Amino acid sequence: MKRTYGVAVAPLLVMLLTAFSGAAAAEDSPSKLRSEAVKVEKQYVDLYNKLNTQREFDIVCKMQQPTGTRFPVRVCKPRYLVNATETAASESMQSAGQSASATRDNVGSPTGPSVGVAGVGGGAQGDPAMQRAFLEHVLAVQEKSPELQALGKQRDELQARYAAATKGK
Repeated sequence: MKRTYGVAVAPLLVMLLTAFSGAAAAEDSPSKLRSEAVKVEKQYVDLYNKLNTQREFDIVCKMQQPTGTRFPVRVCKPRYLVNATETAASESMQSAGQSASATRDNVGSPTGPSVGVAGVGGGAQGDPAMQRAFLEHVLAVQEKSPELQALGKQRDELQARYAAATKGK
């Protein structure tokens, strides 16, 4: 009787090694890494907002659908920037309404209608001092919390692995 244990075991070992290496590759799949990074980022933002004492420096995240795509993306901004954007949009709408009213009133005017142009932006949106203050505040809050530091480091590592996994694609 011939022994074939070694012959039968070799393909089994190759199959098992392939399965294990496939599991490691699946573990680093771009979608899995991206999903983990998003999860850790959410934990970071939640903890930061809990530790933060200056509400204008809270981080607000919303899902937005960029123009030209059906895929929503998560956009996070400091509260002061969200408030400035909302204020600018409100002022823009009010200015447009006033311009429309002025246009109706001046249609018969010899100089023609006076159409106002509403400015978008302004305030804290483009204020480098406010941006600097925000970044310094985030670093100060993070410096006081080892848990926040660990989440930031974990997120950075996941992002680096994601970048490596999608390189050349």
